Amino acid sequence: MNTTKGILPVLGAAAGLMIVACGVALTASCRGSDQVAPEGSTITIAANPATIVIATPGGSGSSDVVATVYSAAGVPQEDQDVRFSSSAGSLFTPPPDNQPAANIPIPTDNLGNAHVVLTTTTTTTVTARSGTATGSLSLSTVNGNLNAITINQDDPGGNCKDTITACSDTICVTAQAVDDEGMGIPGVVIVFSQLDGTNSDGDPFVVQFSPLTQVTTDAGGFAHATVKVKDSDCDVCSVSTSPPTPCTGNLQASLQGGGFPSGPLEFTAAIN
Repeated sequence: MNTTKGILPVLGAAAGLMIVACGVALTASCRGSDQVAPEGSTITIAANPATIVIATPGGSGSSDVVATVYSAAGVPQEDQDVRFSSSAGSLFTPPPDNQPAANIPIPTDNLGNAHVVLTTTTTTTVTARSGTATGSLSLSTVNGNLNAITINQDDPGGNCKDTITACSDTICVTAQAVDDEGMGIPGVVIVFSQLDGTNSDGDPFVVQFSPLTQVTTDAGGFAHATVKVKDSDCDVCSVSTSPPTPCTGNLQASLQGGGFPSGPLEFTAAIN
């Protein structure tokens, strides 16, 4: 009896299933081994949001995490396998697949990016590696139904000035994280940043924040910082020159990664 006719359809069907499986896989598991980044490559990691809001008690939140692989020359690398791990929470492939992605090779796209989704109930660190290249990023969580972040300049008094008129002057700013009812939320990591700043001639200047650009909100949801013009830029904002060149700029407060940005807070510097 000729069994070839019976065997070939079975082998054909099995091969077809293998092809389909490899075709739909989001990882490099069908290659047999990882395609890792060459020696000297680097990995950077970003997340959106970098501060994950846990809206309900006992709940969890998610963030899109992207690792970008660069060659030693700084060129994004396509089709390099990246493996992700996290100190807490779970990692998944992006929707609509939503498959487990911890320690699974995820190939980079044409921009050098490999994506996963982190779901967690607590602060965690995500690490990505490809060959000898590694990168890590800490993501914090905050409990509460965060609705907005506000920023205001404190009333002048003490060491706080209304306008910067000397290179040593500082203005004081306060950000607040609030929920849907306007109540402050403690434990939120606030990032202070300068949106822009130029003098009357259009020349840019830079400020520095103290004690840090990142401050955790207190029991009332407030985060405080002082702002001054960098010493190297005080001449840019001088009004002792002819013509005088006073400066204006805008500050902002947001979550890590830029989420929930406040409206701009304008300030002036007219240094004598």
